[in-house]
Amino acid sequence: MTILRLTPREKLLIVASAIVAAVWILFAFTMKPVIARMETLKRTIPGKQSELAKLRARSAEYALLRDSLANLQAKVASQDKGFELLPFLESLIGQCGLAEKVSKMKPYVLPLGSNYREIIVEINLDNVTLGQLVNFLCKVESPNALVKAQSLHIKKNPTNPDQLDSTFQIHSVELVP
Repeated sequence: MTILRLTPREKLLIVASAIVAAVWILFAFTMKPVIARMETLKRTIPGKQSELAKLRARSAEYALLRDSLANLQAKVASQDKGFELLPFLESLIGQCGLAEKVSKMKPYVLPLGSNYREIIVEINLDNVTLGQLVNFLCKVESPNALVKAQSLHIKKNPTNPDQLDSTFQIHSVELVP
């Protein structure tokens, strides 16, 4: 068996080669994956931040809708127990002197889940003035009742151009008895 005799220069070259190999292996197996992961995160973070902003906006919208629903439920619960939309509208029509101008008054009921329903009354008024119509609609949306006027359609009366024909819907929400 022969023993290799290395010069100090050769020993230095072997040690330096071993250090370079160790550094390269350390870089290849530890640092390179870390750097690649950081680059991936730098690319995905802006997308995730925009998703977070959208989620926060939807969360705020949800909170607003939840609060609005709670307010609506409280208003419906505090509404007079004997309130009925059709008799309420009939009395307002009588108060405004529009009884002879009603050509159609048709109620609809839409269920809104198991506890609530929406009552919709479609009313057609013929030969009314703008003042009469506005007066009636202002009285409909009273603070005493949870009633809203929606889907208003107005056109000139074909026989009397100074008068109007209108069709609108009055909506109310109530608890199911």
